[in-house]
Amino acid sequence: MMICEAGFESFFSGTILPLVAFASVGTSVIIALAFMFGRATSNPKVTVWAKTEILQLVISVASIFILIMTINAFCVLNMAEIAGIFSQEIPDAPSCASGGSVSVYCAAETYLKDAAQYSHNAMSVVRYHLQGYTILSFLNAFRCDFNTGGIGWGCLFGYSGANQQPFGGYGATIAALNIFFNSTIIAFFTAMNFLFILLFVQKGFVFIFLPLGVFLRAMPYMRGFGSLLIAVAMSFLTVYPLMLGVLWIMSDILIDGNNNLTPIVSGPGLSQFYNEWIYPNEESKAMAQSFGSALSGPDYVENTYFPQGENAAGAIIFAANAFVAAVFLPTVALLTTIASIAYLSRLYGEAIDLSKITQLV
Repeated sequence: MMICEAGFESFFSGTILPLVAFASVGTSVIIALAFMFGRATSNPKVTVWAKTEILQLVISVASIFILIMTINAFCVLNMAEIAGIFSQEIPDAPSCASGGSVSVYCAAETYLKDAAQYSHNAMSVVRYHLQGYTILSFLNAFRCDFNTGGIGWGCLFGYSGANQQPFGGYGATIAALNIFFNSTIIAFFTAMNFLFILLFVQKGFVFIFLPLGVFLRAMPYMRGFGSLLIAVAMSFLTVYPLMLGVLWIMSDILIDGNNNLTPIVSGPGLSQFYNEWIYPNEESKAMAQSFGSALSGPDYVENTYFPQGENAAGAIIFAANAFVAAVFLPTVALLTTIASIAYLSRLYGEAIDLSKITQLV
């Protein structure tokens, strides 16, 4: 079950809270034993350590209760109403919406799913153009010299003529489209990766860090690691979904409000093109007889592979928008989350190396 769903409450109250309680009680027992040992042996260092750690235990438990209240607020908060304040075009209510209310976690999940679908469709559009331009650029024919009607006299008594490749200039377009095709692949897998991280959070696995953090913060030489675990849980449960939820509010601009999630071009495809070229009908035979003029005309290109017209620039723009929506902006959300971990750790009195946090994530 996901966060904010009815079944998740039983998991949280039946698994996570008991673990936090056991960690708190076990830590309290260790601190109490250390305090008694310090008093019995008149060791002020152990006594001071016990007094300090009991305060740190109270801070850890209080942080968890603050986190629980924040999560409940994120589940109640309706991102659709906030979107209506800043935009006249409110995104459609996703399937995870409960009673028309879009929680922060639902908005974050919906944005990443839409970004992955958007980048996948951009990949399809660019790939379609690559197919068309590749076929057209490799079309060639040997034209015999001294033509009389359909007969090339230059080929009857030798091999006199010229090889023609009327669409060879599309090679530069193919090179540009290849770059953007690779970017759409990166965009798709990056969006799926960010979605996996969010599902890891929404499924509740990140809550396991809380009892471990409560226990380790009170252990000698482990306070920094315990603080890191609590900070990671708090940041990924609050900052990460909130940043993605804000991106969902802007989805009408970033991914066209779900209105441009389908490929924008369609055509007869490779099979019909090959049939017209290799097994020509009467019309294509006539085209082949006047290869230089008819095959190089724009009407032939549009009617065979791009019946809606060439749009290489549109495919490139589609791929660029997908990269921004699926890679750049979610990466900003992740980097903000990682940076918040360092600042949250400072609240617990521990300085965390940001580069090591990045490696951990």
